[in-house]
Amino acid sequence: MRVGIIDIGSNSMRLVIYEVHGKNYIVVGQVRQSARLGQDMIDGHLNKGRIDFGIKVLQYFKEYMDSKDVTDVIAVATEAIRKAKNKEDFLTQAKVALGNDIRILSGEEEAFYDYYATVNTIDLENCLMVDIGGSSTEIALIRDKILQESISIPFGSIVLTEKFNLKRNRKNEHNLHNYLKQTFRNISWLKDARGIPIVGIGGSIRTLGKIDRFRKDNAMFISHNYSMEQKDVESVYDLVREYLDGNVKRIYGLSRDREDIFIGSLATLNILMKYQNSRKLFVSNAGIRDGLLFEHLLGRNKRVHDVLEFSLDNIIENHMYKGYEGKDLFKLVRVMYSSLCRKYPQLLGNGKVLKTATYLFDIGTSINYFQRDRNTFYSILNAPINGLSQKQILMAASSASIFSANDLLKEFFNKKILSARDIKVIEMLGILIKIAEALNHGVSDETTIRKIELTETAMIMEVHTKLDPIFKKDELKNYLSRFRYLYKMNLDVRFV
Repeated sequence: MRVGIIDIGSNSMRLVIYEVHGKNYIVVGQVRQSARLGQDMIDGHLNKGRIDFGIKVLQYFKEYMDSKDVTDVIAVATEAIRKAKNKEDFLTQAKVALGNDIRILSGEEEAFYDYYATVNTIDLENCLMVDIGGSSTEIALIRDKILQESISIPFGSIVLTEKFNLKRNRKNEHNLHNYLKQTFRNISWLKDARGIPIVGIGGSIRTLGKIDRFRKDNAMFISHNYSMEQKDVESVYDLVREYLDGNVKRIYGLSRDREDIFIGSLATLNILMKYQNSRKLFVSNAGIRDGLLFEHLLGRNKRVHDVLEFSLDNIIENHMYKGYEGKDLFKLVRVMYSSLCRKYPQLLGNGKVLKTATYLFDIGTSINYFQRDRNTFYSILNAPINGLSQKQILMAASSASIFSANDLLKEFFNKKILSARDIKVIEMLGILIKIAEALNHGVSDETTIRKIELTETAMIMEVHTKLDPIFKKDELKNYLSRFRYLYKMNLDVRFV
């Protein structure tokens, strides 16, 4: 089935279309329009011109969904519609244009769906979640992945820009800062969240992350789970000020339809991070739409057991052939890795990297079997993998393809994203995948490692196989010298 989820925000209106099979999903279409329904409101009334444009957007969304054979539609509206005195004028026309009712979310519901998206796509036990929209800002405290406190504050990028006239008089920023500090002081439970990382949601946060990635020449990385230090946020804030003052000609990553209201969002985040003494920001690509999707997939308030495992399973189900052996290979790789970590501490902490690389070791075949290793590298690098940092995703992509596509790593080594130590670890992980491939030799659930013994000179593995191991032995010969070079010991495989 295909599900269309529409989020009518104060700044943007977005439609995302998902192909859904059970608990698996894939995005098959997305449309965004900057309608700014929350702008130019007079005495609490939506501007008629903006209503008319918003209705045209919904008519287009309907045509787009019809062309994609969407069967289920979930449409929600947030602060701009929620607070408007003439909301019924918009909702009546919207239902006709869309053919569906639009549900107005309360501030608490907004915070819940943001929370639900966060815990199902980012692997953090504790965080302060903040969603800066056009007309409202949601803040939530998450402890042990459970929503503890939440609040919806009736200001966002559009409201702050208009309230403090930031377009014409940027000297009002000082008053804005004082206003923000006082607002945060009035939220009593924020003191319980001092020092923990912030997860940022919304278009302004994604734009911030994009600007920072361009600044650091990391634009190739996807934005979800991209992390920034507080000093990075302040640096971008200063850069945008310079741009608005005409001292900088262009900021890569800042779109024209956001630049006039961006300063209000940046100020909010920067002041919040300072007030909370939060030194780390994680940029989230997920938000209300994703929260609604997970509710559709899992039911109300049910979290995925393992964020990384869920996303890897989703990728495999959507892109790989029947009988794909990635998860089966990991049973072999995991045993070797656990044994070797005792002797090689530099490998510790890379379990998630190795799991991802092994699960997706051959995903490049879905594009072109004969270029599968290079395709695997780029596929992993750009896949919707949740629960890993950008560096971990890069290391996983490299580990899965290191011995036939290692030239791809030179660019990242030169950019100082990866160190010489990282490259060595990538090679040490990658050879384990190749050994597992040789042991499995394309036949799933047939080979098991019964025992591993590490001596000063060798790793001795007792391997059980039902088939004649002649071809496995022949394939293993290709990796013995490389294993010896990397681990400074021999690999002795004994089939039983």
